[in-house]
Amino acid sequence: MDESHGQTFTDRICFWGETEPDTPAFIFWSKNGRHVLSRGEVLDLSSRFAFRLTEVGVQPGDVVCISLPNSPERIVVDFGVHLAGAVTMNGQVLRSEGQDIIESMCKAKCRVLVADPDQENGAWSICKKRFDVVSANKHSSVIRSRDVPSLTHMVYCRARKPESEFLTSLPSDTYVSKSRKPTDIASIFATSGSSGYSKLVPHTHKALLVICHRLREITGIQGKEDISFTTAPLGWIGGFPVYFLYSGAQTVIIDDTIGGEADMLKFIWNIICEENVSVGGFASFQLLGIFERRELWESSGKKLKKILTGGQPLKRECLDAVGHLSDSILNFYASTEVGVICVVELNESNKHEFKDNVTLNPVSGVEMRLVDSELKDVSGETRGEIVVRSETLTVGYIGDTGSKASFLPDGWFRTDDVAYVDARGGVCVEGRSSDAIIHGAYILYPTWLEEKLVACPGVEQLVIVPVPDKLVHQEICACVKRCEGSLSEEEDILHFAEAAVTRSIPSALNVVPKYVVFFEEFPLTKSLKLNRKELAKLAREKLQL
Repeated sequence: MDESHGQTFTDRICFWGETEPDTPAFIFWSKNGRHVLSRGEVLDLSSRFAFRLTEVGVQPGDVVCISLPNSPERIVVDFGVHLAGAVTMNGQVLRSEGQDIIESMCKAKCRVLVADPDQENGAWSICKKRFDVVSANKHSSVIRSRDVPSLTHMVYCRARKPESEFLTSLPSDTYVSKSRKPTDIASIFATSGSSGYSKLVPHTHKALLVICHRLREITGIQGKEDISFTTAPLGWIGGFPVYFLYSGAQTVIIDDTIGGEADMLKFIWNIICEENVSVGGFASFQLLGIFERRELWESSGKKLKKILTGGQPLKRECLDAVGHLSDSILNFYASTEVGVICVVELNESNKHEFKDNVTLNPVSGVEMRLVDSELKDVSGETRGEIVVRSETLTVGYIGDTGSKASFLPDGWFRTDDVAYVDARGGVCVEGRSSDAIIHGAYILYPTWLEEKLVACPGVEQLVIVPVPDKLVHQEICACVKRCEGSLSEEEDILHFAEAAVTRSIPSALNVVPKYVVFFEEFPLTKSLKLNRKELAKLAREKLQL
């Protein structure tokens, strides 16, 4: 460990802003070209936004909900909140009525919401009917809401391109708070189960910087020598600007305020070549998609040092990219609550030893055990639930007392993931022990979606189950029992589902079911409860998957 572990984000942002300030820090790409934020600009613009926050009364420790897509503005807002001494909270909206972000802001006692008032299907356009605007000026509104009593202000971040006015509208005055301690909460993340019942995960400055340290050690990213690329949202712990904060490394990101390219995989690979990216982070479906497009990479001569992936069990076909797209693939097993837990690096010399779902051993500083339903250790190749212990473990969920069972005595945390240890000592993670569906980058808990879709006309009962998928690991299947006399068809169910979630979600992350399967009756257990596992099996057979 080094001295940065006794620091805060404010210390790191200021350090890099004052160290070779003209060096690029973040490079954003869109179909309109590239936008570079230098280290110095990051500090300058963020400290100016911090001053704007003080003008609306933000105090150290206040929670600021940020509902913005990946963009230069997002970086400035995130870092500006930290420079103001406040706490960032990611405000993503998946439910069409905004109930998810409303619940999160209420639990976290948010003081300010930062959003783009011009973003179609964005947080403000969806939630404003729940707010009363008391007064407004060009940059913010005083608001009141019975749903979120703590909320006092909405701060505008107009980021629409090319007429974006946010960055040019920032005040000339700057502000940097030095009041925060490493042990204070820095950021609140939502678990990737946000498509159902999210949990709010707070992390301290110290814990996040330790996570940064571990990732830098694992990936080997070094300052100006390496350039990273990521497609993950900045507000997720998996998209957190780790490498800049820790080592000042440049990060290349797609600006999501602008409509996506028709051929996004080609766009991504062209960016990687243009910027000479050395380490790229991809979801496995993106990795497979690029590899299958040989015309993209075969003639370019470009090969990454490393590809980073995670979020779902790694499949053998991903390894075909080793030696072509990159020298090696690092597969991470991680969680929002802990950060990186395990990692395996696969290259030409060891990829033949790979088996599906393997993730090998815990990273330095993380302890891991497999336990049975009575929380007793299992041995051999017996399957058990993963429990972990680390100094990076969250201090507990915010406003969710029902989840205390996840936190065991002596600092152990229940992950809800099932795994076993193979004969070589490698940990093989098979997936969730609950009904959760691993859908690409999301963990989907079916209950909320079922409650929404069962209201579809002509539907008597509806159950969401996973079915296998090569790209996103598990696709979403709606199993439907029609009401007597109903003539509902697949298209009716899907059209209803599309209205239940916001249309602004990227297609790769959409939680609308891909399949609809009709049943006369659902299978039951001996205790006459729904047998989800048997229903999923029957759905796979009907779909011939």
